[in-house]
Amino acid sequence: MMCKQLSPYTLGFLICLLPAAVFSQDSTLIDFKIKDQFDRVYTENSWPDSIIVIIGSDRKGSEFSGTWSGAIKDSLKNEPGFERVKFVGLSDLRGVPFFLKGFVRGKFPKDPANWVLMDWKGRFPKAYQFKKDHCNILIFDKQRQLIHQSAGTVLAPDKLKQIINSLRQLLANAQ
Repeated sequence: MMCKQLSPYTLGFLICLLPAAVFSQDSTLIDFKIKDQFDRVYTENSWPDSIIVIIGSDRKGSEFSGTWSGAIKDSLKNEPGFERVKFVGLSDLRGVPFFLKGFVRGKFPKDPANWVLMDWKGRFPKAYQFKKDHCNILIFDKQRQLIHQSAGTVLAPDKLKQIINSLRQLLANAQ
């Protein structure tokens, strides 16, 4: 079988599309193995049969994470099935030099209940194109499909409502 030669224009067009294809956003939960600040290992299978809400940020975005996480939890705490929603804090640490890792790890919460995934390689920010200096929110259903993604700084009622509605729908479907 003979292959048709591509015109220079077609080839140029395809080359321009390549970065978008290579760096396109994942629509499922990526495979990962990441430790928290207590050296405990977590993977994509750490929360079976759960709806997963990942609250991720870099250093500047971390100032907004608690507000968003708290607002989401407070809005849903009385929903049936809320216990199946697992909140996962994630810190984008890919710019930290290796010799400062111990120092940086020491700045995280000391309470084991407040663990945070320490993403030294930036796997999540790269896979889901996290917005710099923002709190990034990813919601995955029980089948590990990305259902919602948003990023914010100060709490925005309209954006919070979208997140809550997405989670309520997932909880209703899980009944």
